Amino acid sequence: MAWFICPYKREAPLPGLPNVPRRYCAMRDFDALIAGDGGAWRETEILGDRAIVKVRALPATLSTINAAPGFVRVPLDALDNPLSSLSPAQRTAIRNQLLAAGYTTEEVTARFPNLATNTVGDVLRFLATRRKKPRYDQATDTIVLDGADQPCIPVDTIDQGVL
Repeated sequence: MAWFICPYKREAPLPGLPNVPRRYCAMRDFDALIAGDGGAWRETEILGDRAIVKVRALPATLSTINAAPGFVRVPLDALDNPLSSLSPAQRTAIRNQLLAAGYTTEEVTARFPNLATNTVGDVLRFLATRRKKPRYDQATDTIVLDGADQPCIPVDTIDQGVL
């Protein structure tokens, strides 16, 4: 079992909706591999065109997923694992993921003045506090994430969905 932060990808429009491209969680690219292990995964979209994903699969599959471009494996697996068990460099990498998702330095510092006193669950729950509603900009042929804040599926729901 592992937690990942992974990107979204763009896919072709549905037939009959030629001007409406869609996005999907890139973990879907590993569906066959995960299913072949008898595994499962669930995701919640977060800021920054990313998702938090919990995956149950064999270690080799988790390593393959971790090697995919844009995928970041959370270095601890249980929501109650303390971040104090990580090195300072690993905690800095987690902080950088929060910032890369689109949270401001002020938001991150206010919530996590010292990451070492928190858990994996604290960080993932914070990441899943909001996301932006996407829209398609036909003029630039891009999917833009600048809409209103949207709720995320709670991390605890994702956790319970993949046992």
